[in-house]
Amino acid sequence: MIATAFSTDFNTVLPALDAWVTSAEQEAALLYRQQPRQQQFLAGRGFLRWLVCQQWHCAAGAVAISRQDNGAPLLSVGGQQWQCSISHTKGGVLVAASPEYVVGVDIEVVKPRRRLVELVEQYQDGFFSNLDGSNWQLFYQRWTLAEAVTKAEQGLLLSTLKRPVDDYQQRAEHAFSNGYMLCCYTEDAKPDALLREVTATAEGLVFAELK
Repeated sequence: MIATAFSTDFNTVLPALDAWVTSAEQEAALLYRQQPRQQQFLAGRGFLRWLVCQQWHCAAGAVAISRQDNGAPLLSVGGQQWQCSISHTKGGVLVAASPEYVVGVDIEVVKPRRRLVELVEQYQDGFFSNLDGSNWQLFYQRWTLAEAVTKAEQGLLLSTLKRPVDDYQQRAEHAFSNGYMLCCYTEDAKPDALLREVTATAEGLVFAELK
């Protein structure tokens, strides 16, 4: 099983994440100079811990999130290593966890960028085959997939972009929400979990109703 959670509204969810972030993580966030980057760090850690506890009914103290040498998050639950992935961008965060499946996620704001048009032309024989840079939603489906694949493999993005995209599309789930494109990819099989949005209520964080 792969569980996911995302939010595109930091202003409402960040206060609700206080109970899901450790003091060590709060101190680590201060190492980032800019407040938005601090918020992204805390949101990623807090969301991941909340998701694991919510989905698998374990205590928050059993969930440890550290950092690998390559910068990727390392998730341990009850002393056992799990698979996980964290992605954040301006105002948005997406996390995934699994006790067994290798997973990668990515979230991006969908907006035109000149540099990305150049990437489409550069990797026509790879991930951006049959794109011309005019359909931004389709472009970001491919871009988030490339990022998610790279995170799952803990590889290099430019290497991923050179590969045929058809090899990966069947093992990914995409969603478009509030101007954000989201992707969840697993090497093992097509993800068996929906990309679930989380909202803040008076009682705390909850999964939003499926539409």
